[in-house]
Amino acid sequence: MKKIIRKKAARIIASLATVMMLTVSIEAAEKMTASNTVEPKVVQQFIEEAKKNINWKTAFVTGEQEQIVFMNVSPSTNPNNEIGLEVHPFDQIIFIVEGNGKAVLNEKTSLIKDGDMIFIPRGTAHNFINSGKEKGLKLISFYSENDIPKEAVYKKKADEPKE
Repeated sequence: MKKIIRKKAARIIASLATVMMLTVSIEAAEKMTASNTVEPKVVQQFIEEAKKNINWKTAFVTGEQEQIVFMNVSPSTNPNNEIGLEVHPFDQIIFIVEGNGKAVLNEKTSLIKDGDMIFIPRGTAHNFINSGKEKGLKLISFYSENDIPKEAVYKKKADEPKE
């Protein structure tokens, strides 16, 4: 029963992620102006691009209201080997592309691995912890609002500006 619910949840979340990606392209196409152009983006090997990311955070696509960020949680990007507890005023979807670890949502811990997708409603305290000591936990984060500046790249967590 738990497996069926997890599969249904994964399908729903995958649908949401697809809608968010389409929304970025559609809104970008509709809102282009001479002074503020956002180019639609089609990426064939989206997951492969995320796996290549060696930085803490890389803003991959930034729209007016949505953003897709690649993350690499590892001892080389953050000595604590975790994202760190955070809360956002917007919804977030995380897709695990490589590695395994733990997701902590409102103090409830779940094991995560490649292919898992996690929906995080706004206001939810969350943390993602990498279980690997050598290999990074690589993920794609879909934000329903912009989280970092367009084209931002932070090599390490310490490089990211404090809120």
